[in-house]
Amino acid sequence: MTTALEFVRQLGLGWNLGNTFDAFPLQGEHDRALKAGRIWTPEDQEGLWQNRPFTPRCARLVKQAGFDTIRIPVTWVEWIDGDGHVDSIWMNAVRRAVDWSLEAGLKVIVNVHHDGGEGDLPWIRKADQDPDGVCRRFAGLWREIADTFKDYGQDLILEGGNEIGFDGIDRDRAYILLERLNQIFVDTVRASGSSNADRFLLIPGYNTDTAMTCDPRYRLPHDSLPDRLIVSIHYYSPSDFVLATHDTTWCKPRQVWGDEADVKAVEADFATQRRRFIDAGVPVIIGEYGLLTEAVDGKDHESNLKWLSTVLRCCRENGSCPVLWDTSTKEMCFLDRATGRFFDPDMAALFAQAGAECRQEGDEG
Repeated sequence: MTTALEFVRQLGLGWNLGNTFDAFPLQGEHDRALKAGRIWTPEDQEGLWQNRPFTPRCARLVKQAGFDTIRIPVTWVEWIDGDGHVDSIWMNAVRRAVDWSLEAGLKVIVNVHHDGGEGDLPWIRKADQDPDGVCRRFAGLWREIADTFKDYGQDLILEGGNEIGFDGIDRDRAYILLERLNQIFVDTVRASGSSNADRFLLIPGYNTDTAMTCDPRYRLPHDSLPDRLIVSIHYYSPSDFVLATHDTTWCKPRQVWGDEADVKAVEADFATQRRRFIDAGVPVIIGEYGLLTEAVDGKDHESNLKWLSTVLRCCRENGSCPVLWDTSTKEMCFLDRATGRFFDPDMAALFAQAGAECRQEGDEG
């Protein structure tokens, strides 16, 4: 039987279908459509954040670009009721996206995404105010997702949540609350039976942050069988180089990255992940990583390439699948979804080399 560590090594390079199924209305678009007497469709939802709806061709182009795994972040809040029941229109749209991706030869990760984000509409972070109500709705949502995909093969990975944390309670209780949600996810998926009985499951770390997830207070849920859980951590560090722009108020943006101290800091983060999880037989998927690709305020292109190559190398050394966050239309733009080509030829060369190295590691593992 394939171990979890072996399974993750075989995932190759991953790519996020960013700002698509995870999009949700920020300016009342859904409400305006309903008031105008127009039916709101999944295609409307997918196009909210400047992307066109996902297609079978796009799935094939992702595969042809050298990626072996696709993460499909999904925000469910616009399509579920208070008990977590999902509108069949949305569930069928998500299922089609999974089918198209599998048919293209990709392994697939499906999650619950901005439901766990900040703001008025997302709801999972409100568990610190109403733990029983949120947990009941969370269980209902996962019952429906699990039942929909229970007969799918092991090329489908289910991921319980995304960047979940709780600022309204003390940190000790926050870890316990996340553990409760993660346990609900595992128990609900396992109870659905069929292929879900032994499917690999991706468990979100605390805020999917390296330090917070590697904290001793973070504990994996119990599982009915061993060696089927994977930890999800995201990597956007250092944020003053990766994410900051000139209008950022929380730091002074950096334009250049890559001296010895910079590289050692990234290596140290991945060494922490390795000691906490991988050395104990629990693999890590870097469910998101990436950086602003535009040359805002003179941001150095060579530094961008060096940061990406460093993260990819550290992932390879840890046996972790790196899943690139790609909006394709703004901020973090890597792959042109209409053509399947990278916008930047230097990025294309970098990912071609990284993909070849990942596949070699997977074959040897």
